[in-house]
Amino acid sequence: MGRNAGTRSSTGAMGRRTVKHCARLIVLASLAGLSAGANAAEFSYSYLEISADLSKTRNTAEAPLEDDADGRLFAIAGSWEVFDKFYVKGAWSRETKEFGNEVAGAPVDLDSRQTMTTLGAGYHIEAGDRTSLYAEALVVADFEVEHSIPLVTPSASGPPTVTTTQSVIEGNGLGGALGIRYWLSGNVEIEGRLSRTHTRGDVPRTGGEFSDSETMLGIAGHVHAGGGLSVGGYLSYSKHTDVNFDDIRKLGVILRYHF
Repeated sequence: MGRNAGTRSSTGAMGRRTVKHCARLIVLASLAGLSAGANAAEFSYSYLEISADLSKTRNTAEAPLEDDADGRLFAIAGSWEVFDKFYVKGAWSRETKEFGNEVAGAPVDLDSRQTMTTLGAGYHIEAGDRTSLYAEALVVADFEVEHSIPLVTPSASGPPTVTTTQSVIEGNGLGGALGIRYWLSGNVEIEGRLSRTHTRGDVPRTGGEFSDSETMLGIAGHVHAGGGLSVGGYLSYSKHTDVNFDDIRKLGVILRYHF
């Protein structure tokens, strides 16, 4: 019992020292942040950027060979502040995904390729020396998804033959976003963003229609290296009303040139 009491006393003293040490670090970090914030540069809403990411999409097939589909995206975007606090923007992206499923007892590789062009306008306000808030209205001017679908041909003697064919979805949409940008230090910026986008389109192969709404939450960090350049990374998570595109997690990098 005495050994246990001594252990508790030693642990308690160590815990108090740890708390005091953490408190000092928090105070120092806060003072450093305030000092950096006083010299923080203005937020630029005029820039060109390229980005790329890797993603995981939940595979909702009845017999998936893999729980998640791997994805890769490349995008080019630009924003231009045309009036005080008002800006316009545009982006083009191409994304590929690979699904592995079992169809009629046969393993099948099914992939998709999506291209999207978006245009929009935004308004931002400054909420202090280190914080900027913005709201955007977006138009999906064009999107196209070309994807593989399985074809099962019955056989009179033996298992069916499983092949694939291509199907296309073409459409457009509308969206909006709210975001916050914050100077964490003199050259480090963090950004949070919540967006909602609704797309609809036609399926020429079947004459049917496609409709989906996406809600995405993302966070990014940018390190401003000088000369108008910044490099950073981002994480995002999105939910969709179409279960075939649901539960998407992304990890990407961004390179921006501010002007």
